[in-house]
Amino acid sequence: MLAKAPRAKYDVWLVNFGYTCASASTMEEAVRKARKTGFQCNIFKSNDPFKIVKTVCPINGVRSYG
Repeated sequence: MLAKAPRAKYDVWLVNFGYTCASASTMEEAVRKARKTGFQCNIFKSNDPFKIVKTVCPINGVRSYG
């Protein structure tokens, strides 16, 4: 029997490279994964990939969108 994958609520999109590099179940985990890349990333909700929730930049830090 295969193990179930955890439900991902957020996707981390690498802006410069144009692909999703990680998924996370919490916002804090998504921000941590985005910072770990060292590149500018956008964080989206998995069920709404056209609305940016946060932007993580190694120079400017984290910016939230409301």
